[in-house]
Amino acid sequence: MEGYYYGILDVYYAIMKTEDTATAAPTYEDPAVLAKSIEVTITPAYREGKLYASNATVRDKKKIDSYGVKLNVDKIPAAVLNAILGRIKDKNGVQIIKGGNEPAKLAIAFALTLDNGEKELWWLYKGQFAEPSVTGKTDADKIDYQTPTIEGTFIRRAYDDALAAVVETGVTGVGATVETGWFTEVYEEQKETA
Repeated sequence: MEGYYYGILDVYYAIMKTEDTATAAPTYEDPAVLAKSIEVTITPAYREGKLYASNATVRDKKKIDSYGVKLNVDKIPAAVLNAILGRIKDKNGVQIIKGGNEPAKLAIAFALTLDNGEKELWWLYKGQFAEPSVTGKTDADKIDYQTPTIEGTFIRRAYDDALAAVVETGVTGVGATVETGWFTEVYEEQKETA
C-alpha cells in the first residue's frame, strides 16, 4: 500500500567544508540536528523556454533549477544560527548580525513520515539560509506559541548537476543501509557496477 504524507521529523544540516567545482566533489561536515520540524515547504523553481516557428510552438522545455525551502521549526539554537548564518558572538556572548555576515553553504536532510509506517527521505545538496522571521504576540487567556521560520534557496551543484536525493523507504530495490545511514552523512549517488 502506498503511503500518504502525514508528518515530518527533525531537520539536519551539514555545512560544506569545501565547495564543489566543475571537476571536484564537495566535502561536508558530519550532519547535526538543525531543529525539530513543525512544517517544511520545498518549492521547485524551473528554467523554461519555448521556441515558436510557423505560428506554432515547436519546442517547450522545462528543467528543474533550484528549490525554495521554508522551515517552520520549534527553536533554532544560537550555536546553530551562528554556524549557518555567519553570525558572530562578541565577548559577552551576544550574537551580532551585520549586513556583511556570510551564510554558510550547506546541505539539509529531513524525513517526511507516511501513514503506512514508511518515510520519504530527502537531502538537498547546496544552499544557504537567510535570517529567520520571528513573530511575538502578547500573552492572553490561552498559550499561543510562536515559532521561527527560516527560508533558503538550494541550487544544483556544479560538480555533478545534482540538486537533491530522495527515496521512499520500504520500496523494493532500496538498499538495506540507505535508511539507517541517511542522517549520518550526506547521501551521494551510488553508481551501478557492471
